[in-house]
Amino acid sequence: MKHKHLRILLSVLFGLICLAVWVHITDMNELLDYIRQVHIGLAALAAVAYIVSYILRSLRWTTIMSTVHRVSPLPMFAYYMAGNFFNYLVPIRAGELAKCYFVKQRYGVRVSRSLPTIFIDKLFDSAAIFLVLLLIPLLPINLNKPLWILIIFIVGVVLAGIGVLIAASLAREQTTRLLQKLLFFVPKKYSERLQDISSLFVEGIGLFRHHHALLPQIAGLTLLAVLSDSMMILFLFWSFGVSVNYFMVLFGYTLIYLSYILPHPPAQIGSNELLMVLIFSVGFGLDRNLVSAVMAFGHLITGVLIVSIGLSAVSWTGTGIFRTKFDVDNGDENETG
Repeated sequence: MKHKHLRILLSVLFGLICLAVWVHITDMNELLDYIRQVHIGLAALAAVAYIVSYILRSLRWTTIMSTVHRVSPLPMFAYYMAGNFFNYLVPIRAGELAKCYFVKQRYGVRVSRSLPTIFIDKLFDSAAIFLVLLLIPLLPINLNKPLWILIIFIVGVVLAGIGVLIAASLAREQTTRLLQKLLFFVPKKYSERLQDISSLFVEGIGLFRHHHALLPQIAGLTLLAVLSDSMMILFLFWSFGVSVNYFMVLFGYTLIYLSYILPHPPAQIGSNELLMVLIFSVGFGLDRNLVSAVMAFGHLITGVLIVSIGLSAVSWTGTGIFRTKFDVDNGDENETG
């Protein structure tokens, strides 16, 4: 518990630092002038594109979960948005456990079976980094050093995840033993529990051994979600009366979305604004105050959507999630999935 509190404290501190830097380099009066000129109709289209991107991602998770248990799209969308709401507010990935909790309550699927589906879902999101790499030759500018460092780091994380997925699919037992060896530094009283979890996890991420036909469908939903994300940012730029290169938008916002695999502050406050300036202003040469205005306004829209839809989804589940402690262990061994 102390470690969780420390992580939250550090993430809040990180967000405040990012916010302070962003405020320091931004002319707030000019930012407000830009926001006063926003075209509401185009901003509404940006909001629609944002919701569509999450509908597509929830359908992808539904497809992945179908390899474990038969599920329905509507409740899975509710669980997905409720989980995103928790992740948005609490930067310790509590939302991922919340999703498993919801699935367990409705379908009786053990957390040890549903959690790997979330890992795979996030892995497909991260695989969009390869789309980013393909876009580089289409960009009308040369990327600077900070962007290359960010890209290389994210590529490394994604490749590691893909490596685990492939290894688990081809050699489950060997992968389990390797992970157990990597846990040699863990105190003895925790090692047995972690080894059990690693065994279950590797077994779970081998889901596609017998479901290869689902891969094109999942990849297609991922691509459509990424395109929908980029349309949201494109509509936002248009709502400010700015015409931008579509490939720049697709590249830039996909990179921002991929950065969520790294530690981030609650609600991405400060970090999103700073990344937007780094990519679109420092990297692409757009006006810094304009870029800040677009991100700040977009952050407001997405925040309202995540909180309102997320709270509605939590209420709709009727699971009393606010009164529980994500009971992922008690009784887990006795349930079937």
